[in-house]
Amino acid sequence: MTDSRHDSWDAPGLLPPSEPKRVARYRRLQSWYREVQLGAPAGKFGSYDPLGSYLDPKAVKQQRDLNFLHPSAYEHAETRSIEVQAEGGALDPTRLFHNMLSSMPMCFNLFGAMRGEHDAFLPVFTSLFDDEATAISEIVCEWAPPDADARIGDRTAFDAVIFYEAGDQKRFIGIETKYTEPFSRRVYESQRYTDVTAGCGWFVHPESAADSLKGPKSNQLWRNVLLAAALDSSGQHGRGSVAVVALDGDSGAETAVELVGSTLADSHIDRLRLVSIETVLAAIDAMAPELSWWATSFRRRYLRGDLPDDPSAARDPLGPVLGRPIFDTQAAARASSAGTG
Repeated sequence: MTDSRHDSWDAPGLLPPSEPKRVARYRRLQSWYREVQLGAPAGKFGSYDPLGSYLDPKAVKQQRDLNFLHPSAYEHAETRSIEVQAEGGALDPTRLFHNMLSSMPMCFNLFGAMRGEHDAFLPVFTSLFDDEATAISEIVCEWAPPDADARIGDRTAFDAVIFYEAGDQKRFIGIETKYTEPFSRRVYESQRYTDVTAGCGWFVHPESAADSLKGPKSNQLWRNVLLAAALDSSGQHGRGSVAVVALDGDSGAETAVELVGSTLADSHIDRLRLVSIETVLAAIDAMAPELSWWATSFRRRYLRGDLPDDPSAARDPLGPVLGRPIFDTQAAARASSAGTG
């Protein structure tokens, strides 16, 4: 039931009148979720006062974990918002805590939530990211190597990085997540990029790869791959790779992976992969039933574009609520088994 204290989630002026249908669909879902699930008012963003997919600062001040689905995700967000700035990184705390449509909090809600679930998440990771993985060591969001020699001379970072083992080998995979936003079309180039491209051994034609990948459709992903290659070459965390995790049918992500992947040597073709968010959740349902409650919450928050138009849709009593205590998964499990979910 809509709370009359707040703007209706689809009131005129609360959502942009003209934007790509895919973006509009998920922005509409976020506005619905904000009001129906969170009971929180929308906040001012840009020329919108308010914007349905943006959390009001007063609500966030009252409930700092409002944009997160799980205590592990929220606690990691608080930690990294401080650490990344101290490290000279580019994390924007306002985007992280207020912007419901951003892929940044979504990444924390996905991979940050798995930080304390290594054992349960391992079979999912093995099936989708590296079939030789035997153990996950650590998951960190918004991460770049602290060692300058393992970086590419700028503030490029992985949205998340997963450090893991494959038998007695150390490995890592840098994750780039996308929700509705495209890859950045801004073109960056530097001598450091050219040097890493030429010297890392990942590219079939290193002398020309930099010129072909610096364009707007592949520049951002090229830099992510270069970061993985530079860290791999440093030997600090073993063999590296990159995965783009995006919604199924994200044409921008598909194009970027195709462009960068086409320049990789055959021996390094497995260094880059595209994995859909929907596939991750399906694998969790199939292989990690103890995490299905989380997958259901994630779908409801990010994927269920039909919810706003479902007459039976209502607030999930086990999900986030404005002013609630930090979400207690054990209490939720008890409530669900008792038939109250």
